[in-house]
Amino acid sequence: MQPKTPTQWFRWDDRFEGMAERKGQHLCSACGPKWYADGTPTEYGTWHDQFERVFLPRGQFKTNREGNLEHIETGRTDFRAFAITPEQAK
Repeated sequence: MQPKTPTQWFRWDDRFEGMAERKGQHLCSACGPKWYADGTPTEYGTWHDQFERVFLPRGQFKTNREGNLEHIETGRTDFRAFAITPEQAK
């Protein structure tokens, strides 16, 4: 696993407002919300703005035995070479 990799997973549920498309998803601790709907802070979201956000083609990567991202077809781990724009990720 890379240094400073989020190790907690967050499940979006009814305690949080907005972003309905995330409901039921399992998100890493970077993407989890910082606040509950009532304004109480969560233990999630602490990784916001700590790293450059890299968008990758959906379904083309897996976690390898070392805990790093690996391109499924090529086995390459230089994932930034496969980066796409946020618009392409939609």
